[in-house]
Amino acid sequence: MERLDEESADLEFLEENLKKTNVLTEKMTSMLNVFDDRLVRLEASILPIHKATQTLTRLADSKHLILLTGDLTERVIMYMRSLGILIWWRERQRLYRAGEYLFLSVERVAWGWRPKEVDLEPYLNSIGKCKKAMEVLSESRLKSTERVMAQLKQLLKAAMLQLEELFRKWLVKWSIPIEPLAYTTKNKDIPGMPSVPLQNLEILSSYLATSDVELGYTSEFIKVYIEVRSGYLVKSLTMLSQASIATAEKRNTPVYEKGTCGFISYVDAMLRMFETEYYEVATKILPKDYITEAFRGVIQNPLDVFVDTGRQLNTRIKRSMQTDVFLAFDMLEALNKNADSFEDIFRFAGNKDTGYGELIHSLRGAALRSFPEFIEDIKIHSSKNTALPNDGTVHELTITTLQHMKRMTDYQETVETILQTLGDGNWNSSEKEPISRDRSGRGALMGNAIVRHYFADCLETLSNNLDSKARTYKKPALTYIFLLNNYHYILKTIKSQFVLLVDKEIESKYEKLVKKYNDAYQDTWKPCINHLMDYTYVRGGTLKTTLGSTDKQSNFNNEFDELYKVHKGYAIPDIDLRNQVIKDIKVVLIPMYNRFLDRYQQSEFSKNPTKYIRYDSSQLEVMVGRLFDGSS
Repeated sequence: MERLDEESADLEFLEENLKKTNVLTEKMTSMLNVFDDRLVRLEASILPIHKATQTLTRLADSKHLILLTGDLTERVIMYMRSLGILIWWRERQRLYRAGEYLFLSVERVAWGWRPKEVDLEPYLNSIGKCKKAMEVLSESRLKSTERVMAQLKQLLKAAMLQLEELFRKWLVKWSIPIEPLAYTTKNKDIPGMPSVPLQNLEILSSYLATSDVELGYTSEFIKVYIEVRSGYLVKSLTMLSQASIATAEKRNTPVYEKGTCGFISYVDAMLRMFETEYYEVATKILPKDYITEAFRGVIQNPLDVFVDTGRQLNTRIKRSMQTDVFLAFDMLEALNKNADSFEDIFRFAGNKDTGYGELIHSLRGAALRSFPEFIEDIKIHSSKNTALPNDGTVHELTITTLQHMKRMTDYQETVETILQTLGDGNWNSSEKEPISRDRSGRGALMGNAIVRHYFADCLETLSNNLDSKARTYKKPALTYIFLLNNYHYILKTIKSQFVLLVDKEIESKYEKLVKKYNDAYQDTWKPCINHLMDYTYVRGGTLKTTLGSTDKQSNFNNEFDELYKVHKGYAIPDIDLRNQVIKDIKVVLIPMYNRFLDRYQQSEFSKNPTKYIRYDSSQLEVMVGRLFDGSS
């Protein structure tokens, strides 16, 4: 019961609370309804404000857009200006192709007339405007400008090609081949180009040099320059190259004479043209960074032709060493004389031409070979069984040997250098030691000393050869005349031409040889003179003369006639030597003959003296005086 009461009490409490909750629920519902009404009214109030705010926002965005549009409008204006330039450029291109504008100025410049301001300058200004337009369009970064920029690049590339062609046209016009000898023989400067073409070509090359940076296109104007100017040099020097070969092949003398080959003029003209090309053309036309490359390319072909010409001449030298070796000396002398100029040219070109070095090496090799071969030729000449002169005159070998030695003195510095390279005594290729002197312990010889040694060995070899040849004569008198003639010729040449290149003992040696063989020849007259002398002998206790006067005179006549007949056919071409030999004969013969006549002519050794006295003294002297002169 008690429990029931408690639960009843709890139920009453809950009911009371439920009533309170319902009252609160009603109040909250009423409040929410009020809120809902207020929200509806608030929405109605805020919605216009929201719409206004959105409008303001859009206005703000529009202002920024207007500013951006203004900037873009300016760019579009610039773009339109560029389009105007493009249209103007195309029109200018049309005029150029039609030949109504620029080609007229090109033609004038090509003929050396000073171009007017409407000629080249407006064209180059147009290129500059197109370049500026490209800069502006590239800064805009608008996709729509890409096509225009591409077109501008193509136009600028075409313009560069036209400038390149213009560069070629002007360069060709002022690269007409010349005849270098017309200037070098008169010691005049090789001409370059007039100032106006130089200035215009310089302007064009400066524009063309920048094409790679701005357009991504590399102009080939350097190749154009090399092609045109190299051809100009080759054509200008062609006649000298041909003349170098022709003068070596078609000369009037069997042995090359100093300075007669066109190669010397060729060297001088080529170097002077190269110097003009560098100083007066390349450095005045081309940008600095291109000069070395261009100059190297320009001179390469002319150098190749020059080296090939030298090789052809050297081949000829090797085929005929003893007659043409002096051509090698001449060529070496010309190259050595201009060595500094060649070095300058190669320095300008940035490298040294290998063909040039090979040519010098080949020429030196031929020159080196000539010295031992010359001595060897003198040696083997004796074994060829060549016919000796019937009159005992100077042998051809003696003449050619001394002439060869004389020609060496014309190239003394070159000969000294080559002999020093060869080494003292090494020219005697078939012998271990030099033939003429003992040089043991001798150091390297310098200057004239080594030339003296070489000349001494040449003369010694020649003397041995002459001695060998002389032994083939059957008549002693002819042997003596032959050696006398040859040794006197050698002695005279030494005194007149080799006085500083032959030692005194060599000169003294040949003086003694000349005297020796003159004396030997005089002895051949003794049998004739002996008939003019009286000899007595004892027989049976009485003195008797060898022969009677008539016998003596007859024997003398016969001996003299035979000697005169034979010796009249001998020759002594040197007048001084001939006079000396005749004088030596007369100084013995004529006094003896006069004494004989004085002794026996007054006696009655015969009833018919004219039968035995064939010549009087004056006749005999005249006859002796006619010996060796080649008369009949």
